[in-house]
Amino acid sequence: MKVFVVRLNPDTRSGIPYSEYPTLEEYKNIHDSSPMNGFHEAINFRSEQGVIRGYLPPKHLSSMRDGKPFTLVTITAKTAKEGEDLVVGIQSGCRYVGETSRIGGNENIKSLELVWHYTCPESLSLLLESPVHGARELVLGNSGTWVRGPTFEIKKPATNRVLNAIKSSTKSKKSRNKLNKILGAINDKNNSISEELEVESSFEDEVKEALATNLDNVSGNTSPSQKEVRSYQYVRDPKVVAHILKKAKGICYDCNNNGPFISKTTGYHYLEAHHIQMLKDGGPDTIDNVVALCPNCHRKRHYG
Repeated sequence: MKVFVVRLNPDTRSGIPYSEYPTLEEYKNIHDSSPMNGFHEAINFRSEQGVIRGYLPPKHLSSMRDGKPFTLVTITAKTAKEGEDLVVGIQSGCRYVGETSRIGGNENIKSLELVWHYTCPESLSLLLESPVHGARELVLGNSGTWVRGPTFEIKKPATNRVLNAIKSSTKSKKSRNKLNKILGAINDKNNSISEELEVESSFEDEVKEALATNLDNVSGNTSPSQKEVRSYQYVRDPKVVAHILKKAKGICYDCNNNGPFISKTTGYHYLEAHHIQMLKDGGPDTIDNVVALCPNCHRKRHYG
């Protein structure tokens, strides 16, 4: 699998989640701290239902757009005003999907024309607990020079230098386990990486189709089956999700507020389906075990 470096500004963890919309003041603050392109560079690897959506700066390499999965090492520029010359993260199984506009937000936010270009599975995306210093030298060696443009393809031994430095900085068991998955994907010559993105995208399409059907007698599956992609994922019934979303009409079950924006899939305010008893804990995929939550309440249930 090809390994690319993307040089961003500033340190990606200094911005708000890429899945949220910045205020104009926040956008200006990020833009002022960066000699490049502002908020677009402030991605911070936040998951959106298991998928990371990322931005690539202008004039990124055409070889990243050949349809094949790739690995992306994120570094900050040596000339950054803050958090300079750091390796801050690594993602594998990335797929270029073309420039896609962010939707939602008020008119001022829409005027910023925020976009994203690639997706990768959250399971193969790691923001380093301790950024690695000396990113430029790791990527280029003692005598290399950075070519024009924000992206750069690296070969061995540069790849080995970068990966070894990332390994050394990764201490926690959770991060090491994720890094091992990433390294396995990089070294998989057949590129049989996780298909989580395709699974999630396909399921969303099924939910959209199910919304147009009769959902009065949805029963779901008391013992949902699994199918193997790279790891096991439960096969959810799209009609269960469609039923819950349609019943909620955009109002969060927990906080009774509207979702943050209008969903293109449902036409209602955006909500997420949450299993009260998790499938991994033996919970059923049925309408009485699922509620529709706004993203904040959803994460509160998981992490609160």
